[in-house]
Amino acid sequence: MKEIRDYVAQGQFRPHRPRSGARADAYDALVDGLLGYERRIRFPAGVAMHDVDGLLDLVKIDVPELFYVGPGNVMCVGPQGRPLSLTLYPTYRLGEKDAIALLDAMGREAEELVRRADELDMLHPCHPGARCGLDPFDMLLPIHDWLVRRFSYEDAGQPHAHEAPGPLVYGRGVCEGVAKAMKYLCDRCRLACAVVSGVARDSGDGSTGPHAWNLVHAGPGGTGYWTNVDVTFDAALSHGFVRHDYFGRSDAELSVSHRRDEPSPLPLGDGSLRYYERESLMATSASCLGKIVDWHLPRAGGVEFVMPSLWEGRSELDAAVHHGVGKSAELMARGGAYTLCPNYDLLVFGLEVAS
Repeated sequence: MKEIRDYVAQGQFRPHRPRSGARADAYDALVDGLLGYERRIRFPAGVAMHDVDGLLDLVKIDVPELFYVGPGNVMCVGPQGRPLSLTLYPTYRLGEKDAIALLDAMGREAEELVRRADELDMLHPCHPGARCGLDPFDMLLPIHDWLVRRFSYEDAGQPHAHEAPGPLVYGRGVCEGVAKAMKYLCDRCRLACAVVSGVARDSGDGSTGPHAWNLVHAGPGGTGYWTNVDVTFDAALSHGFVRHDYFGRSDAELSVSHRRDEPSPLPLGDGSLRYYERESLMATSASCLGKIVDWHLPRAGGVEFVMPSLWEGRSELDAAVHHGVGKSAELMARGGAYTLCPNYDLLVFGLEVAS
């Protein structure tokens, strides 16, 4: 029978693991003990209470396979006059067999994406254990699009909504579960990925609250850059087709609506995948926008595009968009009626033909 640890991807990126010292020892002890379903986990000598504060949450963020772990109690024990040792008594939300069954289900959901990643890897060989010969755009785009289509945003009463199995297996979840699911998929495709915690402002209703998204390494080997991916926000904007407003964005681009918690051990997201430039979805004029709609509408059932900040104010921008859309022969052939879903934060628009 397979053990829990057999389901964890080799070389899994764990950004919250301290580099050395007592906290690193405590982190390793936690991961090893929780994967082994131990009822009590003894921390190495020299680990103090302040070393383990918050580590359980960080371990679960780095290792999405630990969805079955609940809260735990840390107790100090030791003979009088001798150094105290710390022991964690974890709680488990599922029995080990049930957890393994759910891990099997998660693996089945990821099979097609992993197979596609392996096929791409064969076309761009590098060295074992990494995908350094591939354009990260080709790897990340199918993962992002699959996950956007896979889940709907629901919390109350949904199993594992805050953990990876919620979106992956049950098709329901919230931002935390979606970010962990994204990390799980990237782990399996051998892409370094981290869960980012912070606050974000919704581009629709303007509400601000706690949020989680992902930081993914894009580039060969130890070079390249890190970029942000927010599947939850893109899913909220996606209706008839998948939107990419928050796919492969740099920290600077994302700063208009997202702010990560500080301090953070995560690297800076200093790169952008430039999705809209790559896909020729930058509308720099009315005639250009008409051509974009003509080309993409028959292929996707809708079209997303960026209108650069060439106009002052939303009313002028809206007028420019409608003027450009009106130049689409394809849209006019379908009756000319359409709906627009704007994201003014990033100047991205989504267009669908009105039924």
